[in-house]
Amino acid sequence: MFGVVMRAGAAVAFARGILLAQGPFASPVSPADSARIVRMVRAEQMGFESFRRNRLPEQSSGGSVDHCDARIGRYCYWRGDDDDEQAPPEKPAIRDRRNTLLATLDTAAHTLTGDGWLAGQNVRYLVEADRIDDALRFARRDCRAESYWCFALAGFAAHAGGRFAIADSEFTHALAAMDAAERASWLDVELLLTDDLADRFKKVAPADREPFVRRMMWLGAPLLSISPTDLFTEHLARVTRARIAEHSATPDGTAWADDVRDVMVRYGWPRWYSRTRPDVGSMREPQITGHDEGMPYDFLPRARLLDSVTVAQREDWDLDDRHAATGYAPRYARSVHDVPHQIALFRRADSTLAVAAWDARRDTTLIGRSLDAALVLSSDADHSSMSRAPNSKATGRISTIGVIDSGIVSLELLATDDRRAARVRVGVPRPPTSAMQLSDLLLYVPTGDAPLTLDAVRDSTLTSETIPASRSAGVYWEVYGLMLGDGQVHYTLTVEQVGTGLLRHIAEALRFADPTTALRIQWDEVPQVTNGIAGRGVRVDFTQLRTGRYRLQLAVSAGDRTTQAFRVVEVR
Repeated sequence: MFGVVMRAGAAVAFARGILLAQGPFASPVSPADSARIVRMVRAEQMGFESFRRNRLPEQSSGGSVDHCDARIGRYCYWRGDDDDEQAPPEKPAIRDRRNTLLATLDTAAHTLTGDGWLAGQNVRYLVEADRIDDALRFARRDCRAESYWCFALAGFAAHAGGRFAIADSEFTHALAAMDAAERASWLDVELLLTDDLADRFKKVAPADREPFVRRMMWLGAPLLSISPTDLFTEHLARVTRARIAEHSATPDGTAWADDVRDVMVRYGWPRWYSRTRPDVGSMREPQITGHDEGMPYDFLPRARLLDSVTVAQREDWDLDDRHAATGYAPRYARSVHDVPHQIALFRRADSTLAVAAWDARRDTTLIGRSLDAALVLSSDADHSSMSRAPNSKATGRISTIGVIDSGIVSLELLATDDRRAARVRVGVPRPPTSAMQLSDLLLYVPTGDAPLTLDAVRDSTLTSETIPASRSAGVYWEVYGLMLGDGQVHYTLTVEQVGTGLLRHIAEALRFADPTTALRIQWDEVPQVTNGIAGRGVRVDFTQLRTGRYRLQLAVSAGDRTTQAFRVVEVR
């Protein structure tokens, strides 16, 4: 071992002499000297990782292999939780040693301008040092490796810096510069998928992978208000980072193999490391643990949304699946939760108007924090509209309008300083082809006379679909497509309990339980139509209903035309 170190040191000294003599941007060096320079830099990179590994922060426990959420080769992977510890400050000695390595990499990369390994290491450690601008500048201006690789390095740097639009652009150029086989390899997401999604991907021809992966990743983007493409660029950044790590020393000291790549592609690369000192007298090596910056969530949607996003419900995303095949911890959100809400959609000519409200008072990660609220209407990654409400509170209301006839609507809350988020995402169905149509049913706090316009109830929208059993609630809707000769319109509003089950019905029949409660209201009237919209709100008395889930359904008839809408609410 000692002799090997001495020989490596001699090679390093010789190669340093070549670099000093040549300097950056000098004439090409000989093949023999090029090989010596690369060997020298590899040795220095290996030395840095060994130096860092011996100075990692120590943890009382690095985790137990008995609690793996996934086993991948030599690796035990487990998710942390929302309160996972923050990265401790990096030791100055490690920063200084990295700066020395970066100086060597910079000189070597400018001397051997076409060497892809040197270019990758240079960008890797610039990003690690949080020198994103320098990493982008090098990848865009000074990288002379294969064009797709330089574009990919720029995309990697931009993504790591949270510049997702730039990352998407750079990776788009990278994919376009690849040959067909290479492009198919970068877009191979089979490792990330299970069940129906995996079956769907296997049927996609390699040449058709990009639109499939882009659509799936758009549907899975954590917060559309931050970026519709960051899950896509996260995947490509992981592939880039894995390519950079090939033939390089790893921070945890393990030799490069397929399991290292698989862990990185499935869960990303750790943002910091710790080590656990072995027990006194133990012959075991210290255990190295990689840490994310937050809780990795599974943002991929159910496969059915690939066919029709308009049917999306919040159940189509299972963020908290600890055993998911993949996970993503966005740097801007250490946690992402569901949030009690109400969303209602209304038609405005060729546009969709979305009204939303939320109640995050039970979410301890958001209560008491200033929230940036956003409501996004989107038909795909390139077409969306958005409204923002900065400095919002744990309850609030927001609306937006977009020129889309179908897609998804996403209500999003972000505590920027604390990096905590909540969201809910549902489909925007296409308008029915029938001449007469109904909007969604909107719940509101009733006051005074029955409202006839959305503006009269927008600010009193209930902040969730839960109605206190001790009070009434208003229900507002709009009818579209009524004609001048329709005259009186017939309305039927019913409230029926759902989810009672067979045993409940038997108990009711035997009079062991009170009958399932329900309401039914019917009336006729000539509606007031303004700009093709007939708005109407009524007060509904929920105080006579027992607690439970109810289906609130409205049927509207005009002549021989009938339309209906419903909403499931909870009386508590």
